[in-house]
Amino acid sequence: MKPLAPYSWTVVRATWLTQKPHQNSALVAAWALFSLVLVAIVYLQDWGSLSSLMSSNADQVFNRHEYWRLWTSLFAHGDAGHLISNSLLFFIFSFFLYGYFGFLVFPFGTLLFGGLVQALSLITYPPHVNLIGMSGVVYMMGGFWLVLYLNLDKQKSLVQRWIRVFGVALGLFMPTSAFEPQVSYRAHFIGFIVGAIVGAVFYFFERNKFNKALKKETLYEEEGFVSTFENSDRFDA
Repeated sequence: MKPLAPYSWTVVRATWLTQKPHQNSALVAAWALFSLVLVAIVYLQDWGSLSSLMSSNADQVFNRHEYWRLWTSLFAHGDAGHLISNSLLFFIFSFFLYGYFGFLVFPFGTLLFGGLVQALSLITYPPHVNLIGMSGVVYMMGGFWLVLYLNLDKQKSLVQRWIRVFGVALGLFMPTSAFEPQVSYRAHFIGFIVGAIVGAVFYFFERNKFNKALKKETLYEEEGFVSTFENSDRFDA
């Protein structure tokens, strides 16, 4: 008989995402949603004749250099249904992005890159096609969150994380079977890709901070014995 060397493996007990989100996350998300709804009402009701200054098209932005429209048009919505369809996911992603990554990600970075998404989307349209709404930004927020989740939730295997990311992306972001001609699906796609790229870059620069939050534990198999006679087998549970 000879002693069997202990078998060990490492498990992750905590990650950046297992900590509680910032205590003000719900408040920040609520204020962001309130601002979105308020400005959307200003556009829909044309208070102060401001509606004409809020929408955006390529001619206004790139030829007339009215760059503010890249951001005001994010808050403008065509109708209540359009606004409601964006509001739920906007609130949820606002909560998580601020809660786990702070002010620089939401609202600052979200609005900054939201303007970029709007600009990239406008480039793909004829000069006088108007583009309004927060949909592209919501998809950008989703792409950012899914990339960070994929890299941070190391309590689960990589395959498990990919399955979850694919499932969420398919369930939330794939277009419905009914094509709606007034919906800018290309803005959705551009937003998601921009969010995924920005998320990957953000993780790269912040990875040391995220890795410090990892708490691992090494587990050992109870020491046992195995006979030395021929044809003996060892089985690891």
